[in-house]
Amino acid sequence: MKRSVALFLLTAALGLGGCTAAVSTAIKAIDNDPDLVTINREAELAYESGEAAKAEALYKSLARRIPNDAEIWLRLGNLYARNNRPDEAANAYQRALMINNAESRAWHNLSVVRLRQAWAALLQAQAHTGAKDALAPQVDAALEHLSKLPALEAEPRRAGPIGDATRY
Repeated sequence: MKRSVALFLLTAALGLGGCTAAVSTAIKAIDNDPDLVTINREAELAYESGEAAKAEALYKSLARRIPNDAEIWLRLGNLYARNNRPDEAANAYQRALMINNAESRAWHNLSVVRLRQAWAALLQAQAHTGAKDALAPQVDAALEHLSKLPALEAEPRRAGPIGDATRY
């Protein structure tokens, strides 16, 4: 069992960029706590079945035990994004990128979160600018440009949950 667990984590670590430090950390974590694979499976099942609170608790537990696993941070970011917690999502994606800066899913999801935050800020600016306000045309133009982005198509003229960011 330990061998298959170590192989699983080795494969996962190699997928995160081939970093030998990540492989070493994963193997040491397994040696210290063989239940990590079980926790990871439970977290994945909860994540896939939409049990956000359970998945979050399990992934947080994994993140405390294996803090240098980019996939864990990516999943946490997705959970936060799905639950309209953009600041926490962005922090988790940035943590994943500190571990593996070649993780394109984290870059994509971070950009979607930030675009949606910009969208929400511009909607607030629009709500607080009058017709005679010098910024009104700039705010309207920025909203018009953002409305053409695929990542924001699901959010016409409103700020809301970040569904698209979690596709990856």
